[in-house]
Amino acid sequence: MKENINSDRKNCTQPVVPVRVFNDGVSPNRAGFILASDKKWANGTLLTFAFLEGNEGDKDVVRKAFKTWKDLGINLAFKEVTPSSDPTIRIGFDVRDGSWSYVGRDVLTISKNERTMNFGWRLTGDSYGMTTAIHEIGHTLGLQHEHQNPNAGILWNTPKVISYFSGPPNNWDRPTIDHNILNKLAPNSIQASNWDPDSIMHYSFDKGLIQAPEKYQSGVFPPGTLSPRDIDNIRKAYPPVIVAKVVRLSPNKSAVIKAASGDQNDFYFTAPLTRKYNFQTYGELDTVMVIFEKGPKQEYYLSGDDDSGVEKNSKIRLPCVKGRRYRINVRVLYSPGPDAGGIIVA
Repeated sequence: MKENINSDRKNCTQPVVPVRVFNDGVSPNRAGFILASDKKWANGTLLTFAFLEGNEGDKDVVRKAFKTWKDLGINLAFKEVTPSSDPTIRIGFDVRDGSWSYVGRDVLTISKNERTMNFGWRLTGDSYGMTTAIHEIGHTLGLQHEHQNPNAGILWNTPKVISYFSGPPNNWDRPTIDHNILNKLAPNSIQASNWDPDSIMHYSFDKGLIQAPEKYQSGVFPPGTLSPRDIDNIRKAYPPVIVAKVVRLSPNKSAVIKAASGDQNDFYFTAPLTRKYNFQTYGELDTVMVIFEKGPKQEYYLSGDDDSGVEKNSKIRLPCVKGRRYRINVRVLYSPGPDAGGIIVA
């Protein structure tokens, strides 16, 4: 990402969120699997977004950036709504605050009155605005900074990195430099592939900031567009649903969840009567379960529950209407083995 092509534009600065701590009953292996997937959305999720401010030119760039991701064929949907309709993604244009976004499902932990994404400079006028918008939306989809990939093998010239980023336009302090550049992501916190220096999620780095690999001593300058590996990784994270594999649920009849750690199973339920129903997983799985109702033109998010890292199962109680169809997506963050759990509606 060519962050340094214009001297008045800072780098993307990731918000600091609390490190997730597990209780003593969660094994390191289980914790690792949970951390590798817990920022991903359930496949098939509708993500609503709203602009809290900004001009139409900048908003149009962001809209086109959402479409760029959607046009890859990923199984997420994006819909612009008004700020008053409780959007999942809340976008600001505060020029005092740089450009940033929370990562994936971290946005759900943020107060409804706060932004989850911000753009700190104008997005119109050159291609860099689109690069910035695609990059920040990538974070919202669950992608981290690629230069912090633990498989990158980057050896930094730390004094030069500190000197460079502590000066204008970033003017970062040491903790910010560590958080956004020098610290590698924990290997068990991501499903990391080999390093992709062309990734849209990668900063540009000038000559002398990297000591190794040797070929990058002269700098790293990603093209500012989605790389082939970006496209492949996001399609693997949010693949199309195979309709034939979607399982129909009936009241009081359980169904096995067959997904392995990091994968997902999809179910649907047509309510035979109008009443409240309990949707519940069981067994030894760590899951995120979300439920949508099928409407005439689109599906509507109803509720979700995350049971990962605790000794309970996902459970959602909802009023359902006779004859209406509901989609239940269960992303498995950790499974100890085949057929380790299931789901039931009662």
